[in-house]
Amino acid sequence: MSDKNIGVMTGSSFDAVARDMLPEAKERYYNSMADMITAIKAGKIDAFLADEPVIRYLMADNEELTFIPETFVDYDFAYAFPKNEEGQKLCDEISEYTRRISSDGTLNRILDTWFGRDEENWGASDYEHLPASNGTLTMAVDATTTPFIMLYNGKLTGIEVDIAAGFCEEYGYGLEIKNMSFDAVLPAIQTGKADFVGAGLAITPERAESVLFSEPHYTGGIVLAVLKADAVTETEDEDEEAKGLWDSIRISFEKTFIREQRWRMFLRGLLTTLTITLISIILGSLLGFGVYMLCRNGNRVANGITGVCTWLVQGMPTVVLLMIFYYIIFGKLAIGGVWVAVICFTLIFAAAVFALLKMGVGAVDKGQYEAACALGYSETHTFFRVILPQALPHVMPSYKGEITGLLKATSVVGYIAVQDLTKMGDLVRSRTYEAFFPLIAVGIIYFMLEGLLGFMVNRLSRVLDPKRRKNEDILKGVNADD
Repeated sequence: MSDKNIGVMTGSSFDAVARDMLPEAKERYYNSMADMITAIKAGKIDAFLADEPVIRYLMADNEELTFIPETFVDYDFAYAFPKNEEGQKLCDEISEYTRRISSDGTLNRILDTWFGRDEENWGASDYEHLPASNGTLTMAVDATTTPFIMLYNGKLTGIEVDIAAGFCEEYGYGLEIKNMSFDAVLPAIQTGKADFVGAGLAITPERAESVLFSEPHYTGGIVLAVLKADAVTETEDEDEEAKGLWDSIRISFEKTFIREQRWRMFLRGLLTTLTITLISIILGSLLGFGVYMLCRNGNRVANGITGVCTWLVQGMPTVVLLMIFYYIIFGKLAIGGVWVAVICFTLIFAAAVFALLKMGVGAVDKGQYEAACALGYSETHTFFRVILPQALPHVMPSYKGEITGLLKATSVVGYIAVQDLTKMGDLVRSRTYEAFFPLIAVGIIYFMLEGLLGFMVNRLSRVLDPKRRKNEDILKGVNADD
């Protein structure tokens, strides 16, 4: 593997293995197993590190995929808990339960169900309706860590869901499952957003310094996944190639949207993206306009505070701002990821609106103020009836661009456990392992959303065009008989 490109999942234990065991290989980082499979099929990487049980499972859906039958490191897989009194108590309870189901054969039956691809029993755990007499536990998961956690028929399930559901039912807990990116699951328990993690976590000494691990429920090794030598085949002629192309599109469409009614996942993600975007646009516009009204006459305190806030919001990467708000500022509060995203994007959009208003109003000639005063306008009437209508045409094109940018920026909310359109596309890819179709589908939907929002802004621009106003509306409130 000297000078070869090796895929490594961000936040996993594979990074250390790659550095120690493959020192001359070039590491390439990806956010999910689906991304690495897509990359190896596209020739972006030559191999990738993965857990042997996961690769065995994935080979059933990816015939061109195999692995080198030599483990680099053997690991135990377990649940993770925060290092505090509550975490220790829960860790001890799950460990005791794991030992018991391991001895009575229940654990082996669960493993056989998933590794044996017994789909009739997938999703059998009814964790959503547990009695919760002792409260509800929140489990942070990554649905791309198949088969430990996966999405099947629109429901989160897998080995660790079945074990957790059985534990909660026996100990009188309810169970709530939050899906998020793999590199966000450990911060979730460290900041109190979740009670424990189930995401195919391998027990490592470095992780054990930060979190508690329960009794292992599976033992496996890290292997190197590669493509088979005959993975690439050639068509005999152009007609067969064209036929194969259309058949491939039809099959990809069926797998992406029809099978397991996955179109519902895209619909839920679309509604979440629209909710965050539209609410942020409305609140951000109101907040940005309100702040501008406070600052426009030179109030030093208002301008000073606004300058600092704008500097912080605009100077920080969106994903970092989201994670600071979710894990730190609102870390101990029971506020969902959607509303944290709304707050963050409202602040981002408000800062943009404030800057646009300053630019637009500054473009209006000072003579307009003098003319308005000569006509008897008050200071407030001057701004709303003369200055602002002339400033808006300068602002609206950039305002439309900010809306488009906001819509695309919402694609990172998956880092704070929000199932938006992009995240749903990733989840579908984690089930279908289609290289491009789900990505293209998500891209087309975003283009349609951008077109719809752009149309709405264009209509608003025409309504606000000062050239379309009637004279009686312009002179309303002015004594025209003087």
